[in-house]
Amino acid sequence: MSHKKLPHVNPNTHKHFSHALNEEVVAIFSMVRFMWPAVIVLLLCLAALIYYARPLPPSVVKMATGQPNSSLAALGIQYAEQFKENGIQLELVTTAGASENLELLKQGKVDVALSLGGMSAGSDAPDIRSLGSVEYQPFWLFYRGPEYDGDNPSEFFNAKTFSINIPGSGTHHMVEQILPLHGINVEKNERFKQLSSNESVEALLSGKIDGVFLTAGIESKTIQRILSDPSVRIFDFSVADAYAKRLKFLEVIGLPHGSIDLVKAVPPKDVHMVATTTTILANQKLHSAIQQLFLTTTHKLDVGGKTFFVRPGGFPAYTAREIKLSAVAERYYTKGLPALDGYVPFWLASFFDHIWFYLFAAFAIGYPLFKVVPNQRSLYASLCIADCYEDITEIDHKLMHHLTEHELKEVLAEFDEIEKKVNQLWIPANLQAQFYELKNSVEIVRARSMRVLKDQMDHSSQTAPSHA
Repeated sequence: MSHKKLPHVNPNTHKHFSHALNEEVVAIFSMVRFMWPAVIVLLLCLAALIYYARPLPPSVVKMATGQPNSSLAALGIQYAEQFKENGIQLELVTTAGASENLELLKQGKVDVALSLGGMSAGSDAPDIRSLGSVEYQPFWLFYRGPEYDGDNPSEFFNAKTFSINIPGSGTHHMVEQILPLHGINVEKNERFKQLSSNESVEALLSGKIDGVFLTAGIESKTIQRILSDPSVRIFDFSVADAYAKRLKFLEVIGLPHGSIDLVKAVPPKDVHMVATTTTILANQKLHSAIQQLFLTTTHKLDVGGKTFFVRPGGFPAYTAREIKLSAVAERYYTKGLPALDGYVPFWLASFFDHIWFYLFAAFAIGYPLFKVVPNQRSLYASLCIADCYEDITEIDHKLMHHLTEHELKEVLAEFDEIEKKVNQLWIPANLQAQFYELKNSVEIVRARSMRVLKDQMDHSSQTAPSHA
């Protein structure tokens, strides 16, 4: 069995690689110089794509939250901490509550606002979009005195003095939605006091009022302060299912016996409650990466088990449908987290998730054009060679006519210009053969011109008259 011998001489791969790289650079620059109108169009298209996609998000974002110590304020702090880890400053704006948040967003004074399910942006805010609900906001009634165990809550509400919070707050909005179901006119009832959350707690604990309505998560400092007083009771909304039946933005939730404090058995029995949801609203022009960051942050907070009232399916979720969903959120709820989430910076993951279709389209168009680059390299050199051949052909045609000696010398002078032009040509490796054929053609026609000139000079000397 015969074996083929290995070659003793190996190619200089480094030299060939360097030469190929140099050719690529020269080819690109020659293409830019040769086809600059197409390059300008390409750059304009790229600039338009970048402008449309806006890959870099703003470094500062303003978000309207709620009253100090409220659950909305606490939620805002959680988002601010997560945003800071991603290099974004989330500036929290303290407000009276959800209604004021919505107004600030309409006026463009904030970029994002925390709102409540059931609140509509109205026809005067066509650019406001929802990113979905991010947590439950339970509707509480804390009261002092004997435990209520009656069958008609309307009698209880009409017989006590309550704080319904200040206008513009989420609590005030919820009271205006729920108590009229019991036939109670909230605005004309003198027993209802419009106190802030902190003022409501002080009035309740000091015995100045009988109870306080609050719409807040259990983690809010206001709720925690009330729960720390054993003399305060949690109202059991036995008609919670009826509320949810009539107000579609409400969901029935439960506070199990002992779930707040198992040692002290707080609450002493199961409590029926209703809850709306905290909804993140934003201007639809808000950078897509920031919208995506709110959604992914909500997912991380929910998965991290930082919510007391757990929703089946988790948060974020598009439950409050009074406001149209943003395009970014719609894509999130349809397709889930971005494919690159957790692997690259959030803005890059969002950018790819937002622009992948356009990148695919650009690749589908650009790849065939890219394949033309080697042909473009050959085309550029081929056209240059063709120009030189055209000059040579023109000279060759001149030689077919009777030229004077002076005209022949001018023709030979033209060869100097052609030779200079040929020597300045950049020729890729695949056209080297044609290049040397061109140089050979130049020499052939030059030699023919010189023969014609020599014959012309010989003829002239023979026909010249003799003075001997």
